[in-house]
Amino acid sequence: MQFAAKIVLSEGDTGFFGPGVRDLFRYIDSEKSVKAAAERMDLSYSKAWKMIRNVEKALGCPAVERSHGGPDGGSARLTGAGRNLLERYTEFEKKGNDSLKKLFEQEFSGLI
Repeated sequence: MQFAAKIVLSEGDTGFFGPGVRDLFRYIDSEKSVKAAAERMDLSYSKAWKMIRNVEKALGCPAVERSHGGPDGGSARLTGAGRNLLERYTEFEKKGNDSLKKLFEQEFSGLI
């Protein structure tokens, strides 16, 4: 028996940052492109932008900086706020999962 937990940050009833957005932000950071990040995740480009806009709405500031056009197309990078959110979420997720694993082992040790 194992447990699974998914940590999602929400604004009201709407989740805006979880494992999917975390991965999208990581890929934007490494690929320097929303399009390439979306392709790595098998997401539509419009879905990736919808996820980004939801984060930016919740933060109240840009999370991804874009530069448009040019011969090689545009590029994208995380803003300071986007990077800060990614780093804090990643650390919180790790600590939360570590704590939940210990609790799971305590509560279910007789069954596993």
